[in-house]
Amino acid sequence: MPSRKQGAGLITIGVIAFLLLSHVLTGIAANHASLLKLEQRYISWNWLMSHYGIGDAEPDVAFLVDNKILSQFDTQLFVDAEPITHIHRPLVGGIVLENLMVLGTDNALLLLTRDGEFIERLGAEAGIPAPIQNIGVYHGEPVLQARNGMWRSNFMLDKWEPISLQGVSWSKPHPLPDSVATDLKQFFYGQGISVEQLLIDIHNGRILGAFGVLLVDVLGLLLLALSFTGLWMWGKKFK
Repeated sequence: MPSRKQGAGLITIGVIAFLLLSHVLTGIAANHASLLKLEQRYISWNWLMSHYGIGDAEPDVAFLVDNKILSQFDTQLFVDAEPITHIHRPLVGGIVLENLMVLGTDNALLLLTRDGEFIERLGAEAGIPAPIQNIGVYHGEPVLQARNGMWRSNFMLDKWEPISLQGVSWSKPHPLPDSVATDLKQFFYGQGISVEQLLIDIHNGRILGAFGVLLVDVLGLLLLALSFTGLWMWGKKFK
């Protein structure tokens, strides 16, 4: 039965052998990356993406409007996973009105087709009461909850009257469906990490950050020392 010191030595040798083997194999594979088309193959495992600092696509806010997901990422407005326009104010909700989707920011209304194409922006110059806190529908008519009260208009959105109503269907935030989240993640981060990049990072130790680079350096120094001692021992035989 090996002693504790021998066991530790065997473990150390095993670790060095594993590092050396992975270093050699990844180097050979990276050398033939073009032949194997490794730059065209991608890995999108969640833990690997997180390791590379690529997180999930988390919107500032999202709403379900007419079976479409309307989401805001910073100043970019998306319908499902398609970028539509830039908005510089926070999105507060959205409704369907006739053949339109009407979205509210805190100071304007955005009009989109039912297919998600941007039409126009209506602000204070169009008589929109602001600041808007929410948008909803009451018997087919648009209703805004502003800081100074509730307002209702017709489908033309050209006249607003103060009113107090019960039973308004207010817009509410909605979680991103997995399919939309996946498409948005690909939009922001691409297809994932290429196999070629992963092999190179394993080969040079960067997969483990600064510690990995140091580990590869230590492995190189150990191999260098092993080579010198081997040459020294070989040379002694001829003295």
